[in-house]
Amino acid sequence: MIKVGFMGAGTVAGLHARALAEGGAGQLAGVWSRSHANAERFADQHGGTAYDSAEALLAQPDIKAVFILNASEAHADLAVRTLEAGKHVLIEKPIGVTRTEVGRIRDAARASDRVCMPSHNYIYAPEVRRIHAHLTSGRLGRLNSFWALYNQRLPPDVGRPDPAMGGLTIHHVYALLYFAGRPAHVSTTASRVHFTNPDTIDQIMITAGYEDGIIANLWASFSTDDWSRDPWTVKFKILGARGTGVASWDQIKVDEEPGAGQDDAAYWDSFLYTQLYFLNDCIAHGAKPLSTVDDAYDAACVLEAADRALQSGRRIDVDYQD
Repeated sequence: MIKVGFMGAGTVAGLHARALAEGGAGQLAGVWSRSHANAERFADQHGGTAYDSAEALLAQPDIKAVFILNASEAHADLAVRTLEAGKHVLIEKPIGVTRTEVGRIRDAARASDRVCMPSHNYIYAPEVRRIHAHLTSGRLGRLNSFWALYNQRLPPDVGRPDPAMGGLTIHHVYALLYFAGRPAHVSTTASRVHFTNPDTIDQIMITAGYEDGIIANLWASFSTDDWSRDPWTVKFKILGARGTGVASWDQIKVDEEPGAGQDDAAYWDSFLYTQLYFLNDCIAHGAKPLSTVDDAYDAACVLEAADRALQSGRRIDVDYQD
């Protein structure tokens, strides 16, 4: 069993701890947070040792892999230090705030002999991987269009300024790259219909175009729940010349907190599937991540182009150059 260290002790770290305990491929051995009190509380709840510095955690020879789970602004420095310490890295998305930060992580990963895998969790779901297999085998024919849809109403006062809603649409873009590869250009429209902060947007549409005619439609909304299908929150749809595939989150619903409404079991499961691939397939058996650090760099380029398209009102070509 691979011993794992966490950097970060917040909500996302709790989700990873739950999945790690369920999956059985790794064991939480240590946690570090900028707040040592938070690290101690987390270790009391989930196990492992609370360390008072990142260096102390990285110095532990029995910790072979580190999950970087804190704020995106801290990811680049921590990821580079972790790779240089000889640890494998699973890093939450977005793995960097800018393409420059993602490039630093990419370069450090290339210089190491360790796995550095973005936690691009949606594509590790078995049904998504099977659709991808049918597409790449030619069974669905030529890909004509890709759709990614997300609808979930959040409290109106939680919105904060976020260029192109990057914390949400990063999911759409890495899935787009997984199924269709790099788009040539993007157009973006967005609005605020729900959040109370006037400097925010709560729904966005990114249309990505390809030189061979593929069109991808990436819709993300924090303004509205979709109650017309059970309800569902996330849906990927692939339309090929000979067949189609769809993956949705409406198969399993869980009422974990009575009175709080249903939640998507697929969301919780996505952490489990991602970890199992990282620990079992990548570290133990040398497989390549389904979505790499290079893909994370391309995703940053697409999102930066989408933000420029939103600001300018024009179609923007995606620049993938360093």
